[in-house]
Amino acid sequence: MAAADLISLPEIAELAGVQRPVVTTWRRRYPGFPAPVQVDRGRPLFKAREVVDWLVDTGRAERQSIEPDLRLHLLSGLALQAASATGVGRRRPLNSQQLVPAVTALICLHHLDDESLRPDGYTDRQVVEALRERATEADWDDELLRSEIEALPPEAAWLAEVVDELIEAAWGTAQAYERVLAARNRFAVPQLYETAILPQLARLMVGLSGIREHADLHGFVQVADPRAGAGDLLMAARQALGEHDPVMFAAEADPLLARLARRRLVVHGVSRGSWQVDIAAARPSGSSAADVTFIQLPYQPAEARTDLNPFPELAEVTRALTPGQTAVVFGPAELFVGVLPPYKPAARSRNELLTAGRVEAIVQLPGGMMPFRPGYQTALWVIRHEEAPDWQGRVLLADISDRPLTERVADELIVDVATWRREGHRPEQHLRAYASQVRIADLTVPRRPLTARRPATLRESVRDGRVTVAELAELEVELNGLAEPRPQIRTHVAAQDDIQRAPTRSIGALVRDGHLILLNGSRIAEGDISGDGHYPVIGPPALTGATRIGSRRIDRGVFAQRYPRARLTEAGDVLVTMTPSLRAYHDAEGTSVVDYPTRVLRILPDGRERFTPRVLEALLNAVPKERPAGAVRAATRLVDLQLPLLPPADVARLDALLAAIEERRNLARRELALLDDLGRRAVAGLTDGTLTLTDGPPLAGPPGRDQQD
Repeated sequence: MAAADLISLPEIAELAGVQRPVVTTWRRRYPGFPAPVQVDRGRPLFKAREVVDWLVDTGRAERQSIEPDLRLHLLSGLALQAASATGVGRRRPLNSQQLVPAVTALICLHHLDDESLRPDGYTDRQVVEALRERATEADWDDELLRSEIEALPPEAAWLAEVVDELIEAAWGTAQAYERVLAARNRFAVPQLYETAILPQLARLMVGLSGIREHADLHGFVQVADPRAGAGDLLMAARQALGEHDPVMFAAEADPLLARLARRRLVVHGVSRGSWQVDIAAARPSGSSAADVTFIQLPYQPAEARTDLNPFPELAEVTRALTPGQTAVVFGPAELFVGVLPPYKPAARSRNELLTAGRVEAIVQLPGGMMPFRPGYQTALWVIRHEEAPDWQGRVLLADISDRPLTERVADELIVDVATWRREGHRPEQHLRAYASQVRIADLTVPRRPLTARRPATLRESVRDGRVTVAELAELEVELNGLAEPRPQIRTHVAAQDDIQRAPTRSIGALVRDGHLILLNGSRIAEGDISGDGHYPVIGPPALTGATRIGSRRIDRGVFAQRYPRARLTEAGDVLVTMTPSLRAYHDAEGTSVVDYPTRVLRILPDGRERFTPRVLEALLNAVPKERPAGAVRAATRLVDLQLPLLPPADVARLDALLAAIEERRNLARRELALLDDLGRRAVAGLTDGTLTLTDGPPLAGPPGRDQQD
């Protein structure tokens, strides 16, 4: 039996998505768990197919999601066998440098002609000959796959069968291609994973570039990547653009990676006339006119980094940008945000580039952005050309090196930058989560790091007086903007001479009549909840005001794995709890996790004349807490609560009034938060000696005795 058909206990755990001890527990507890068929240096090995069948039969995995991983295990196992002279059986292994190009080329060929790679009734030699003929017809100029398929030996027909199974299990060629690249670290091809861009980093770089905004505004966008690798950033840009079809210019010095990137674009449906991927170390032709440019500085050992000076090259890129164009640069933190000795050429070049006024944001990233080099600290520069930037003379600094780059952190950082610079946004309505606005003149002094972290404590907020002054000025601008006249609220209420109380109906009856639907929450373990995650967890603590809504969160992967039957809320759902008291909250955005005993009321189409989410929330919160007149006891069950049925016209007017009240309430909360922040920072700066108060016009405030006199 081939070693690639066998699987070890750690590999079973990885396949099932569990910890290693869990598999040992399965072996001990369940007699039906497959028995080992071989022991290799004390490690029990199992038939991979039997393990997959057991996981599916016992409900621990879904076949459609686990089958592609099984095929990848087979391929990576064959790559490891390649060190031996011959394979086992008819599956003669290819060496690693052949296997990955061959697999991706076969996937691309399947995509181009939409035919099975191994037709029924063909011998091994006939299969390989047919593949070569198809490759010549589909790629006669050998731009994508012809040479890889022509290099297949006659004994490699089995590979076509495995790739066919992988495509079928992954539900398509694009998904199969991404599965192979996601498992690139399993194959012994260093250049595949040495320069790989993590998906979360690629998503952040694409978001900071403003590529989607440019495409929505102009209808098209040109993207350039002078060091494309396997096309990680190009694919992230393609996914962010949605229906827009970009024009892409890229270059990669390694032919293996360049051809991988070409095939990847084709498999994902990017037309061959919309991209140009050169096999070259130089910048691709056409990239100077690109609307968005991604630049990755090549890795250098630590002892050589401070002797590098990439800033003249970046200055050249900056000068080539036309209004509305952006460059996002990824490189070593020592150069991008670190303290550079003033005698180093890089220090002078960095200051010159900063004072040019085109650097928009500088972000220090967490460690591990290059998994192959976990100790390599990195940072990002966002360079943008605006005709009349409001941020002239200033730059945004962000330091997220103390936290993992989660989807939430990336989204908030992207919003920080977008709301600061983009036309049509109002910065005063957004308190930046991670970025701080700093004067460029304060950064070009000798031995000044380009970092400014949003303070986590009061003491941190006054470490650097210059940064604090800039942030206080920023708060003043936002407060003065909020001090403008508020939108007027008109209730338009009038007294009724003939008092008629609105009829009521129980929630249970409204559910039976098809106006509402009542859903249960899920029991979420407290250990799975943290302050950082993809989904907010809303339960009694948030509804009753004990915690802020959104402060308790759960990771998306944990939620999917441990709570497969739980469902996220939809926009407009009303969350209700009766423990410890009756409170309701309408979830305007949705995508929240409901924590038991909280329940969900969802308005059905037949109930939209009687209720809107705001109106339903208000009516629930207005339910009397005492026993109604004539009732034996107060309602203790949610289904027994009586809701008034207002006329449809009153429902629409009440919803508009509640919306206006909500807008004013949000402005008031915003102003209170800014005032608290302003006061804390000023007091802390004065007491720690980093700030002082200067003479100026009288502060705004209530009229005092002197003013009255």
